[in-house]
Amino acid sequence: MTRLFIVMLLLAATHVNAQHSLWSPDSLSNSSPNFAMDRYNQLLTYHDPIMYLAFPLIEPLKTRTIPLKDGEGKDGYWLEGNFTNRFVIHRGKYYNPGWLQRTRFTFDVAITPRLTRDESSPLLPSNNRFGLGFDLLLSSTGNLIKDRTTPAWLTVQLLHYSNGHADSFFIRDDEGNQRNNYRSGDFSTNNLRVLFNLANVSAGKHVLSAAVGWQRELDLSGPLGVSPQMRNSYGKHRALFSFQWLRVSRLVVRNSIFSTATKKIAKQRQFSFRTDMEYIAGDLSNYPYKNKYRFGCHAYLTYMPSTTNEVGFLIHGYTGRDYLNIRFDDIVFIGELGLYMRINKR
Repeated sequence: MTRLFIVMLLLAATHVNAQHSLWSPDSLSNSSPNFAMDRYNQLLTYHDPIMYLAFPLIEPLKTRTIPLKDGEGKDGYWLEGNFTNRFVIHRGKYYNPGWLQRTRFTFDVAITPRLTRDESSPLLPSNNRFGLGFDLLLSSTGNLIKDRTTPAWLTVQLLHYSNGHADSFFIRDDEGNQRNNYRSGDFSTNNLRVLFNLANVSAGKHVLSAAVGWQRELDLSGPLGVSPQMRNSYGKHRALFSFQWLRVSRLVVRNSIFSTATKKIAKQRQFSFRTDMEYIAGDLSNYPYKNKYRFGCHAYLTYMPSTTNEVGFLIHGYTGRDYLNIRFDDIVFIGELGLYMRINKR
């Protein structure tokens, strides 16, 4: 199932229309009655999770008390992927009632596999996140047609997060040490995330934004229940913060140097920098170390060579608890270089 979703996401990424920007003064779309709504929905896509395939360098920040074994990443890693998208169920249109114009409903999917260099079982169990998302514009829709505006919106997500429940949560090695089951795992939790987003948009130049929020783990019954071994060690609450600067992509029409009657289209590159941070709050009395390592931070630098591209380049850095399935007891630095992909939603 995991491989099927990865294939679906990659196929979607290669069968979409070329990206165009509605935040450019020379846009030809401003005569559309849906112009304001299109701008709002493109703004949301700028802040969707980042999809990538990268080569990772993963170094522990704290010496492991029990070394990794073959099949767990002992020899390092070849690839890490983050195949994620918020598939739109509904996006606001100009003919909708006022409150529906401000909304976007999504089905959210994120799959994160990691391929080791080990000889046995090199593909580790992936993160699997599935759930529903909701975005609500809090500011005026009329301001969206301005070249400079400061929109605010609310994002709510309810997600199930697991790695497939393949085996027992803990295993014992040949020396009798109890350890998390990195090879197959039995990881399950659910979270409710609420984020308040505020952006400053300068049309044709940049989108500067920040978000603050809160995440709470929910213990649902049955197969969606939280693994009991995670209680007081994984963290029940998280404070969230993110910041992003993005240079808006656009096409600029210039006169040709050979003839003023001939127009030349210049492709504008797109850059973005994003950081996502979290701070774990609450009881961590069962976490195995004295230092509870509550803070984690991602930083992404992306480069899209032209507005017609769907694939660009990415540099990703992370420090904190390892975010891969059951490895939250590992404190790591992760540096990655790879490909960045976007699925454009119109």
